[in-house]
Amino acid sequence: KMYSVNESKKKESIKKAILKESIKTLSDYKKELQKEINTIVRLIDYGQACICTDSKNGKMNAGHYISVGSNDTLRFHLENIWLQSEYSNTYKSGDTLKYQQGITMLFGKEYLDYMNSLQSIKPVKLTIPELKDKIAITRKIVRELKENPTINSSLDRIEIRRKLNKRIG
Repeated sequence: KMYSVNESKKKESIKKAILKESIKTLSDYKKELQKEINTIVRLIDYGQACICTDSKNGKMNAGHYISVGSNDTLRFHLENIWLQSEYSNTYKSGDTLKYQQGITMLFGKEYLDYMNSLQSIKPVKLTIPELKDKIAITRKIVRELKENPTINSSLDRIEIRRKLNKRIG
């Protein structure tokens, strides 16, 4: 059977995608899930200021309160990640003191205590199939949030994070 040039290119593209998928590592899947989680944080915190500086200027990141290195599970925990300026996140190494002040100002000391308690969460070791499943869930959430972008109140931002954490698992 003769294939058109477009059919040939399409088949080649599919083969390439399958090959690319087959060589992905656990680390690659974690990075992929992290990217989706960070997008979710930016969408939940849409229109809000940096948690540290209360500024809306410059590039905004999804900044982790408790570092990923100290507990890998917290890299995906939405209540550990808030909108943060690139300056605070990257150049001030997370700006922990101002992060704590920002959380306390917005949500109160009890919520900061809760965030500090996240440190004791037992690390979860996710397998590649589990990561793939969570990536699919987070992509669906990203689509839903993009369809309905809203500026959420402070308390709504906590509630949305809790609901989505449960949904993602």
